[in-house]
Amino acid sequence: MGSTGGLLGDDTRYSAGDEARRYNLLAGKLIADLIKSSFGPRGFEKMYIDLLGEVTLTKSGSTLLRKIDVEHPAAKAMIDASNSVDNEVGDGTISVVILAGSLLEKAEKLLDLGISPSIIEAGYKKAAEQSLDIVRSIAKLSSYKNKEIMLKLAETCLRTKAISILCENKSVAELVTDAFCTIADFANKKVETDDIKIEEKPGNTSDIELIKGVVIDKTIDNSAMPRLIENAKILLINEELDNERTKTDAEIIIRNPQEMQMYLSKENDHVKEKTQKIINSGANVVISQKGISLFAQHYLSRAGMISLRRVKENDLHWLEKAVGGSITNDLDNITVKHLGFAGKIYEKFVGDDKMVFVEGCRNPKSVTILLRANSKRMLDEYHRSVLDAIAVLKDFFFNPSIVAGGGSTETIIANEIRKRSLLIEGKEQIVIQNFAEALEEIPLTLARNSGMNIVDTIVQLRNKNSAHNNGHVNSWYGIDAIERKVKEMYSQDVIEPLVVKEQVIKTAVEVASLLVRVDEVVMRKPVMYTHTHGDGNTHSHARGNTPHDHFDKLGKMQRPSHHYY
Repeated sequence: MGSTGGLLGDDTRYSAGDEARRYNLLAGKLIADLIKSSFGPRGFEKMYIDLLGEVTLTKSGSTLLRKIDVEHPAAKAMIDASNSVDNEVGDGTISVVILAGSLLEKAEKLLDLGISPSIIEAGYKKAAEQSLDIVRSIAKLSSYKNKEIMLKLAETCLRTKAISILCENKSVAELVTDAFCTIADFANKKVETDDIKIEEKPGNTSDIELIKGVVIDKTIDNSAMPRLIENAKILLINEELDNERTKTDAEIIIRNPQEMQMYLSKENDHVKEKTQKIINSGANVVISQKGISLFAQHYLSRAGMISLRRVKENDLHWLEKAVGGSITNDLDNITVKHLGFAGKIYEKFVGDDKMVFVEGCRNPKSVTILLRANSKRMLDEYHRSVLDAIAVLKDFFFNPSIVAGGGSTETIIANEIRKRSLLIEGKEQIVIQNFAEALEEIPLTLARNSGMNIVDTIVQLRNKNSAHNNGHVNSWYGIDAIERKVKEMYSQDVIEPLVVKEQVIKTAVEVASLLVRVDEVVMRKPVMYTHTHGDGNTHSHARGNTPHDHFDKLGKMQRPSHHYY
């Protein structure tokens, strides 16, 4: 880092030109190197331990990158790229970092050859446009109603996750596809993926199941109530079946025991009246977001009904969509429209806890995937994997074009770009050829993680995919990481949505161009303040002169709001 000879203050560091650019390229490459070993079915798990000792075990690129705390702005740009792909299409988070890292590596070599950053940026932009043109021309158009293709997409997505190797009989991919197709509105081409509830419980992975209804992490209110009701008529209420408490402090003056008895009797009469209205409605199950007193439970159990109290608001909305009823706040006007139907509602042990299952609904628009695993950290990873698979199905649902996976698409694009680069004059030709090599880093990373010979692999890939003409793709040769061979991937049912490939290329080129364009870095040194805490710990750091609490600040920073992220 240099100085600007008094123009900037002593607390400012300054670097310019080649030096600043190389630091940026290095930071970007380091992020790619950190995450690329997790890529593909043979990729490795990463373990992250935060300040509170909580362990995260994951193969998801964006999950790890969200958690690590980096200072360098170039590294942050790479992490933002991964996050934006995750938010937009839900998959391809490692691919985008690998491609961007490879583009930065090629940019460094091009700078060494004396090619200017503006030519590199222009070449990358032109190559990206050609790549998108090629990938759209070779993509196969399908129907968004094609459930067979959906299943293959889910299998390809989950093949790279920890959850893929564990289920027998009905695979998790089948469960996710079945769940998605149940809640999707194919007639109007609408889907709300939040209608798939994901419930987690420690246990055996082979017990993962899909419930065409809702699972509630609650027990039936009273032991006197039945444990199972078939042909359940369910009433969902947002009403207190308990003695009401005033929001402000209230005082009742009672002068003798008779008044006391009268007051209690009136309170009970009020609860009894409400409960009787529910019994008269024809419902045999009542589920409330608010409280149900023991007195009310007694009357409901005598009527042979099941009640669940203090159910979460989200669960109530899932139930509403699953059973076909509607939540009511007015017990005086309960109609048949308010009642939902379920084939059966019952309570059973799941692991160490009891849960209530509402299933057998007529036309459920909400379903539950019950995940089981041996530990909380594995459950979190399974949760992330299922969310990725759902996101891929959603991508296909709204844009039903597919390409083959296993690095075959990238190889076909790279070969075609190489041919087209020969028609371009000047230094941009070299830039575009390097872009093609950067694309090949994706299949090569798959091969490297599988333990294959890199030189043999790239020669085979280029030869087998070289015969393609733009728009006429008969075979897609890529990396079969499980068998460690170069194979035809489309016939192996290894497919991905087109929109994921498009997003990866766009985002990787954007972040690479951004970092190549930066030629000056001006950095203020933080003013350090020495101070002593109440526990006697003396140290110096920025903003040490303002009130702060280390544990609280760092704890919040390291623990984002969603536990599965």
